[in-house]
Parts: sequence; C-alpha cells; structure tokens
Amino acid sequence: MFFEGAEKKAELVVVPGSPSLRALGRPFWEGVVLKARAKVLSTLSNADCDAYLLSESSLFVWDERALLITCGRTTLVPAVLELVDRVGSDKVAALIYERKDQIFPEYQPTNFLDDARVLGAVLPGKAVRFGEEDEHHVCLFHSDRGFKPDTRDVTLEILMHGIDARARAAFFKGPEHTLEFIHRETGVRGIVDGFEVDDHVFEPTGYSLNALRGREYYTIHVTPQRVGSYVSFETNHFFNEDLDKVVTRVLDIFRPSSVDVLAFSRELDPVTVPKPYLPRRSVVDRLGCGYGVQFLSFFKPQSRPSKAQALEVPELSPRG
Repeated sequence: MFFEGAEKKAELVVVPGSPSLRALGRPFWEGVVLKARAKVLSTLSNADCDAYLLSESSLFVWDERALLITCGRTTLVPAVLELVDRVGSDKVAALIYERKDQIFPEYQPTNFLDDARVLGAVLPGKAVRFGEEDEHHVCLFHSDRGFKPDTRDVTLEILMHGIDARARAAFFKGPEHTLEFIHRETGVRGIVDGFEVDDHVFEPTGYSLNALRGREYYTIHVTPQRVGSYVSFETNHFFNEDLDKVVTRVLDIFRPSSVDVLAFSRELDPVTVPKPYLPRRSVVDRLGCGYGVQFLSFFKPQSRPSKAQALEVPELSPRG
C-alpha cells in the first residue's frame, strides 16, 4: 500500500497587534485541519506554542503565526483560506505555501499551479520553483508585502528519500515496535536536546513526532514503505554553529540515498552536508516576503550497479 510522504506546507504570520491565533481555540483549529482532509490525534502545549499531531503530519500555532504541514492526498489550500477568512486578508503580514515534488503527483487532488492560482486571488504573491522540474525540487507561493523577519526567524527542512532498510524497519508497526523501541533504536527524541515530545506510530507503518521547547519546535514524519520511502525533519531552532552537526545527526539516523535541504532565514548562512553525499543542485534566492532561501540537493553515489526494482501497482493508503 502506497502513501505519499512528501508534504505540502503553509506558514502564515499576522501583523503586529492582531488578536492571538492561539486564542482561536482548539475547535477552530480542528475545523481548519478538517478542511485539509486530516484530523487531530493529540496535542502538546507550553506557554508559547500549541502543537497538534495530525493524521497527516502537524500543526503548530503561536500567538502571531501558524504552521500547517500535511502529506498524503490532503487539500491544504482550503485550510489556508479558512484561516485567512477568519483573521482577515488585511491582517496577513506574510504567507508562504510550499509543495515538494511527489512520486505520484497524478493522484493528488490539485497541483501547485492550481494552488497558487487560488491563493493569489486572495493574497497577491509570486510563485517560484527551487530546483529543476525533472529533479527533486520545491515550489513556493509567497506573499509580496515587504515583511521583514527577525534575524532569529529561521526554518531548516531536511527532506530525505530512499531510507536505509535497517532505518526503515524500526518504524513498522508491530508488537515490539512501541514508541519506547523507536526511541531506543533510532534516537529521534534526542536530535535536539531539551525538547518535550509527542509522537505516534501509525498502522501498519509510519511515524510522526512533534517536539517543543519554548517557541522552538522540531517535527519528524517518517513514511517507511519499501517503494517511495521518505522522511522529513523540520525545525525553527536557531542553531548558530551547531547547524552542520544536526544535519549530520539526522542523516546518521535515516541514511537516505538522497537528501534535499531547504533553509529559510533573513541572513543566508551556508549549510553543508557531510560525505559521502555529493551536490546535485544548489539554488539561492530571496523572497518578496523578506526571507532568503537556500535549496540544496544531494545524492549518495553508487558503489556498484544495482538490479532493477520490482514494482507493484500501488494501492493508495486510506490515510490520504
């Protein structure tokens, strides 16, 4: 059974002085999630942020911004429109909508250009692609209102394809594959120290994790199927000199055959990926909403020829 792990993502920031997004309450946010064809499984909160673990990825809500990530065959744009309608388009300081390339895009209810057209009718913006069309790439629609992010307003995404078979095995549901087993075998809870964690194992395969520490989050979503295995790691933690260490730590856990790194920040600090990965593509640009963006695509070279892979006509997962 096939599940499309590559995500759609939307981050919305409201103008200073707007009512708190957290104050909209859980029933409102559950309705937003339903618009995306997902549901809330559990929540984790602290004084700064509410983290919702979803049937398809995650939602994070702060007073002044919200971040919604969905995978599978979800419909994220209606969820974004629901939020914009509630807060008012004039109260939106910045919006970034993101879609990664997918293995079976023909199974998706919309494509990126469809989504950008709908969003652009509500919030003027621009659509861009980081990476080549016939390679791994990420498409962004971003508002164009001159937003100026804080210097510590950063996002790091590590998007991994072709997960090592031994790494994948830990995330298949089974009597022994408890959360404690996954924590012990993989180390996913300790990628960044000091975070409180909420996580879930899916049936028959799959794993999601939300983690909070103050305003900071990190989130992991694992699709461990044999064909089309995929993992995403994302955080807004301000790493400073520890950035390369965290990239290495994540890659050591999942050992993917290829990895794409997407980094958002006001100041573009270089991101490096360790050997044996080799660079395939590098794209750097600055968005009209104030963020500099780096897209870096790497692959692990083959040591010897491989055999052709037997394929089965995929049955789509009921999760998405």
